[in-house]
Amino acid sequence: MQPHRSPGTLPSAGPEARPLHSVVGKSGTILSLSDVQHLLAGKNQQGRLIALADGDPLGLIQGSRRWLVHACLLFDVQPFVERARVALSWDHARFNKLEGTDSVPLEYWLSGVYRRTADVLHARDQELDETGQTVGEPLSPRFQFLRAVLGIDHGDLRSACIVANALPDRERVAFHQLLVQGRTLDDFVRLGNVSRSEARRALQLAVKTIGRARAWADQGARASMEQA
Repeated sequence: MQPHRSPGTLPSAGPEARPLHSVVGKSGTILSLSDVQHLLAGKNQQGRLIALADGDPLGLIQGSRRWLVHACLLFDVQPFVERARVALSWDHARFNKLEGTDSVPLEYWLSGVYRRTADVLHARDQELDETGQTVGEPLSPRFQFLRAVLGIDHGDLRSACIVANALPDRERVAFHQLLVQGRTLDDFVRLGNVSRSEARRALQLAVKTIGRARAWADQGARASMEQA
């Protein structure tokens, strides 16, 4: 059994080193960093955000959705995409300092953007949870899922998301692929090269740990008070 990390830390082994798909523009050509330079050149921050959102020229919506599925992380797609646009917009200043951008496939850069976006949103979840801000209504998809499938109390939903995203790889992947993505146990066993008993144990441990989200949060709060 893997030791559990603090629920405040996202897994260090992410998919950023393995881009999933080339980013293809409307003309059917594979996009590179130089295409982003041309798209954002001469624009201020607001103008860059508008350019990235108008028609989604870089495919950030689909790319974010695919990345989250691959990473097995529980974030809502819309705020994730919005935050990724901000990160990519600020990265524009770095593009001009890079050499050989014409030959760098855009998906390699975006993988890093997605990873940093996940880190930022996870830290934001922690901040909101630590300050006692409850989840508002109507519930977003990830909170709806946790309440409907696991029966998590309303006041514990954000803590449960934090814990779910910080699970060790084996449990996090089992939870996400079997419950969130709805894969069958047979598919999970075949694709993950694990036994059925190992898959069941990983899922059971994940569900048990997520169910103890409030205990994790209370433990973290006590530790913070003791250090103050």
